[in-house]
Amino acid sequence: MIFENEDIANICEGYTLIQKKEGFRFGTDAVLLADFFNGKKNAKVLEIGTGNGIIPVLLCAKDKITKIKAVEIQAEIAELANRNVKRNNLEDKIEIINTDIKNIAEGNTYDYIISNPPYMVLDGKEINDKDIKSIARHEIKLNLKEFVANAKRLLKPRGELFMVHKSYRFLEISEELGKCGFSVKRVRFVHYSKDKDSSIVLIEASKGRKNILKIETPIFLNNN
Repeated sequence: MIFENEDIANICEGYTLIQKKEGFRFGTDAVLLADFFNGKKNAKVLEIGTGNGIIPVLLCAKDKITKIKAVEIQAEIAELANRNVKRNNLEDKIEIINTDIKNIAEGNTYDYIISNPPYMVLDGKEINDKDIKSIARHEIKLNLKEFVANAKRLLKPRGELFMVHKSYRFLEISEELGKCGFSVKRVRFVHYSKDKDSSIVLIEASKGRKNILKIETPIFLNNN
């Protein structure tokens, strides 16, 4: 069922996604993160903050995973993600959980965590902490420190975290990962065009494993 305030997006061949016309909509960052993920197919995977379910659907569509558990704190959005799972006949591969990630008690369980977490810090400006888009974009329910700490708690020893974030926060992210025993393994900066500074960054980090950092070729979304 599609409601009046919703529309349909084609995300790849044979797969579509229901989105709110006014509200949180998936962006290029989610698509890039799904492409960046390179974990073993049959591993145990958790997504933190699934939104409308775009990343799990893409990972299944690209045959990168066998199963994934995806957590979403907002009940309305979790319900939408569940509808998208059913729409694409992926009930046997994707499990949507409506809860706060801090309430997931499965410590040292997952081989991989993948996430497009809230990007924007709370800077004292008035923000509607009940608004769907505000919660998805701002660190209202989950800040960077809490995100990294919970990823550490839930990952197995030597498990890996895949994430996308704002480039200007890269040093802060790296420092927080280091404090929690992660080692940054791969980094790929994304630019809108060749004459623009990087706007977002893709990061793979390992829990309890020392890595030689690989900085991959940048992505330019527009070649003009």
